Amino acid sequence: MNQDDEARLIGMLRRVVRDCGKLYATSARLMVRRYPTEIEGLPERFSELMDDLHRGLIIKVYVTIVRADERWTGPEKRVAAALIEHLWQQSLSGKELREAATGLFQQADALSWDSLVAPFVRYKALANSKAQVGTIVMRLANLVAKCDGQTMPEEQIALHSLQHEIDAALHPASPQETLAPLSRGRHAVVQEKQQYGNPDDGASNPQFSPGEQQRRLQSAMNELDGLIGLAEVKQQVKSYANFLRLQNQRQSKGLSTMPISMHMAFVGNPGTGKTTVARIVGQILGSMGMLSRGHVVETDRTGLVAEYAGQTGKRTNDLCDSALGGVLFIDEAYSLIDTSGDDSYGREAIQALLKRMEDNRDSLAVILAGYGNEMKSMMQSNPGLSSRINTQIDFADYSPADLGRIFETMCVQNQYELPAQARHRLLIGFDHLFGSRDRHFGNGRLVRNSFEDTVRRLADRIASVAELSEELLTRLTVDDISIPGLSHEQIERLRNRPHKLRMDCLGCQRRILVQPSALGKRVKCGKCGHKQVADWADVYHG
Repeated sequence: MNQDDEARLIGMLRRVVRDCGKLYATSARLMVRRYPTEIEGLPERFSELMDDLHRGLIIKVYVTIVRADERWTGPEKRVAAALIEHLWQQSLSGKELREAATGLFQQADALSWDSLVAPFVRYKALANSKAQVGTIVMRLANLVAKCDGQTMPEEQIALHSLQHEIDAALHPASPQETLAPLSRGRHAVVQEKQQYGNPDDGASNPQFSPGEQQRRLQSAMNELDGLIGLAEVKQQVKSYANFLRLQNQRQSKGLSTMPISMHMAFVGNPGTGKTTVARIVGQILGSMGMLSRGHVVETDRTGLVAEYAGQTGKRTNDLCDSALGGVLFIDEAYSLIDTSGDDSYGREAIQALLKRMEDNRDSLAVILAGYGNEMKSMMQSNPGLSSRINTQIDFADYSPADLGRIFETMCVQNQYELPAQARHRLLIGFDHLFGSRDRHFGNGRLVRNSFEDTVRRLADRIASVAELSEELLTRLTVDDISIPGLSHEQIERLRNRPHKLRMDCLGCQRRILVQPSALGKRVKCGKCGHKQVADWADVYHG
């Protein structure tokens, strides 16, 4: 590798390191600003912790690859110097560099992949960034492996091993066991009340100025509008917010108001954005002064039901205590009711929950979530629940085009390019799975799995390439695209079947034909001449 190529590679490496630092810093700000009560330890030190973890991750990746062939070449030394200069603003060479590198190797031995990516596993607010973490790790690893102009067989083995290790760390088989040493349990996501104070111990809702209240509300509404798809959900949430605003306005003028229930039911298949919308609802209720904090505590049956008789009521009440001033989001809530009627533990949890929903109706919002039919049966079987929950929001499955938009969002977040033919392949695959879907259709989770599998295929494709360009590292080809449940051959057969792509013209509202090669590009409506980007389209067969 000549000097120009080496300089270009080190420049690419610096960009990846910056991306890593930016991801960890952005994630830290998100947790500190929106979820401070979920942070273990002092929130004000969380940013410092994330900065340390980002540096540790860079060190661990570098040392893992460099050690593979038991050599430390000149280019690898210059990469180490560039990393040290970037991470610690120190320019080292010669003996100083060797001593610093020895320290890096020793630090790497003390670091585990589990600990370095733990925040993205532990905190659900950061879970969507797991794919980005994995991508950064493998991009950096590939660059380090290529820095001396060749990838030795030992380094190729190390790359594949690293892929499996980072995947295992980001997606542990037993999350409860993995997190046990660092948290009070899967469902205890809020710090002890003694540390932050009980939001309802003699404290009223914060009195925001009208301007601040409007700013906070608008921020939540903007986030809602920014979600892909979910048109009906957005309309229902906005209508609910309008109702709350009306009641507040009437109350401020001394007029009579209707009773307000903040409890809701979210109904839909997995991966349709129920948890995300619950968080936004919490922000809306908090910004309007209906709740003192508006944070969200997530749980399911295992967080409410204890192992021994008589303990379930206490566990449920403890969880409600942690959610006071915010939202208690219970996923798969229907599992609390056994159709046989013999589940005394579930009944105990329901009774404790019903009492808290009534006693704390002004300081606690409970959102029950799950499949449609099961949630309907749950409500019908328990008059106490149906009387307390008068708002139900239905979450429809994402359309194939919206699934494509979610995939594209992940590409943008992780700096990948998605050319037209790759878009077409995704759209055809998503359309087939959507058409044959059942109640277990994965929606957003399906897209996440597809994206992660696609990035792994890209990593395998370029593993043996001697010289890596930025295009090779960022451009997803047709052969890279992977869709869970469909083989490469199946997708090819689907793509070769007669079909057409159509989308709405934003100018005249007519349906216009889109060529597969035009996906992701600007197109012109033949009727009105309006130009727009044909990001995705609907598939019509025959």
